[in-house]
Amino acid sequence: MNKMIRPVVLANVLVKKDDKYLLVQEKTDKIYFGVNTHAKGKWTIPHGKVDEGETIEQAAEREFLEETGGRTKIIRLGVVAHARLNQTIGLLSFIYLGQGFEPVQERRSNEIESLGWFTRAEIHELAKKELIRDQVPVGHIIELIEKDTRVELIEWVQPKPVQEVLRRMTKS
Repeated sequence: MNKMIRPVVLANVLVKKDDKYLLVQEKTDKIYFGVNTHAKGKWTIPHGKVDEGETIEQAAEREFLEETGGRTKIIRLGVVAHARLNQTIGLLSFIYLGQGFEPVQERRSNEIESLGWFTRAEIHELAKKELIRDQVPVGHIIELIEKDTRVELIEWVQPKPVQEVLRRMTKS
């Protein structure tokens, strides 16, 4: 008998300025229901869990502010991604496209080490060094959003091999 997958809903915001994307570097490993994501030191799109009583878009704005200390204008939902952590727990990520970045406060998140603006080529190099977090295949998400994909559901099984992320990035 198959067990129901318990979803963890995440809100993400991808911001592009000129030809660079804003990523955050994780300060600690993230543990979701006992599963270690091995995130420490890796770069990813600003994101976080949706809290009870808030919409996914509200969570995206809140998490972006907490992790970056800045505000952005949410333009649209770009990608919905599903990843299984194990047999019973899955991540459901809603990835929004943001426009602009206005620093308004000190970063409040104790989970983020630093911020960085990266070109696609630089993200590719980080991925080759295994410094991109596997839970969100950043290169593939950028590819979909740049093609102006309205909303696409992508699914992958964890852990996602870095080679697959690199393959997708080099296709464009």
